[in-house]
Amino acid sequence: MIYSSSKLSALKINKVISQNFEEIAPIYFKFLSEWMNSSYEKFQDIEKYMIMLYLINKDFEFYINNKLVENYDAFFLYDKSLELDQINIIEISKNLNIPKESVRRKIINLEKFGVLQKIGKKIYIDRSAYKLMQPKKTLQNISSLFAKILELCKKDELIVRSMKVDEISYNIKQNFTYCWYCFYNFIFAITNRWKNQVGDLEIFSVSMVIMLHSTVSNSYLVNGLNFSKWKKNKSNMETIGVNAMSISDITSIPRPTVVRKLNYLKKNKYIAVNKKKLYNLNLEDKALKETTKIQEKNIFSLSCFVYKILKQVKIN
Repeated sequence: MIYSSSKLSALKINKVISQNFEEIAPIYFKFLSEWMNSSYEKFQDIEKYMIMLYLINKDFEFYINNKLVENYDAFFLYDKSLELDQINIIEISKNLNIPKESVRRKIINLEKFGVLQKIGKKIYIDRSAYKLMQPKKTLQNISSLFAKILELCKKDELIVRSMKVDEISYNIKQNFTYCWYCFYNFIFAITNRWKNQVGDLEIFSVSMVIMLHSTVSNSYLVNGLNFSKWKKNKSNMETIGVNAMSISDITSIPRPTVVRKLNYLKKNKYIAVNKKKLYNLNLEDKALKETTKIQEKNIFSLSCFVYKILKQVKIN
């Protein structure tokens, strides 16, 4: 096996990620940013996308409850639609942190879009939804993130060998329904935390573009992105950053909406803007403290996700 059961645990993985976050950050924020961008692009509304994920996760939950595992190719090969016993508005509202009336309205819109269908008293997730949600790019990004984490775990002798990206991708595909059930639960956890903090997921999507840009800029080299060790340093603010138009192009969110989200982030001291109207990460005061807490919780959620996948895959 790739790991010793006596050595590996979610807590030990968490320690490795936390201590080496500067190395992991560019891959981690690339994965999050691209996932958020894709989420908006599907329906021009991230919450609609999250509702569809929540409903499709009921399919994965069926496999988990019945101790069944379906591989990636077989799962998406079937010309399938999923019958739902019901759509529980209150449950979705509670678990995704969306007001009940908004959930109801968005479900009606998803019916108009064609990914949900009502036939008599029955509700179906249309087969087109499965194709729409097929996670080709996300699978690649997750595999790259896992490869880096496993490389660092090997250095700490928690595992006997690391894995290449293609090997990780193959094994996730072989255990797809289990792995993606865990992935969706990880996504629900981290997006709910950020939504509670900044108000909506479009703001989070905009902030991820800025965060990703910071990981490849000079400010990242100065500050790092282990927020608990963040040092206030504005020396590079005059020359680096990303503008509102670029953020709009990357996220597919209309520019006027992007500008409103940027104003919120600036007002609450998550970002700053220079004379060239370039935005960059510039956490201060309360924003730094709150972001540090969220990062620590999200890193632990990531660690639990990684551990569950390694236990499932059991590579020799």
